[in-house]
Amino acid sequence: MKSISFFMKEAIGMLPSALLFIGSILFIGAGIFCIAEPAESLLAVGYYIGFVLVLGGVCQILRWMKTEGAGRSLWHLLMAVLDTAFGLWMMISLAFAVVAFMLPLLFALYILLRGIFMMILRSRKQASLRNPGLYMVAAVVQILLGLLLVFRPDAAGLLFMYMVGAALIWSGISTFLTWRKDGMDA
Repeated sequence: MKSISFFMKEAIGMLPSALLFIGSILFIGAGIFCIAEPAESLLAVGYYIGFVLVLGGVCQILRWMKTEGAGRSLWHLLMAVLDTAFGLWMMISLAFAVVAFMLPLLFALYILLRGIFMMILRSRKQASLRNPGLYMVAAVVQILLGLLLVFRPDAAGLLFMYMVGAALIWSGISTFLTWRKDGMDA
């Protein structure tokens, strides 16, 4: 007969995978909300995305800590820290509510940095990545979206929310595919 501690160890071992799945669903949900309600969602979605980024960043940090050997990359950790820090700032900063009009520019910088980190990660770890093509496509899309918003912050409104929604849905799908692949490898 197996002890309770055995089952607790099993449950704790599955936690990063479950959080990865939950994070993917939240990314997709945030993306759909941005596209469905662009005019009303700018401020509200900022807090929601902050929560999703913190959850996703924590999941990525847990996964990074669990990974050993060649699969463990400083770039994965940097992306996780970036997600967590930006998400926390969005959730707790009073300045965020005051400067909501700057949200498109801040997201542009975030998306641009994340795309650059993904491109560097892909170029350095191509052989060990499960889907290097998916990383490159996601990186290029994020860099292009980031650059577009940096150079055209006046086009924020609907276009901004549609692009944020598309990027979140893309991130959610790729996170879900990673979760699914991890489950098949287990």
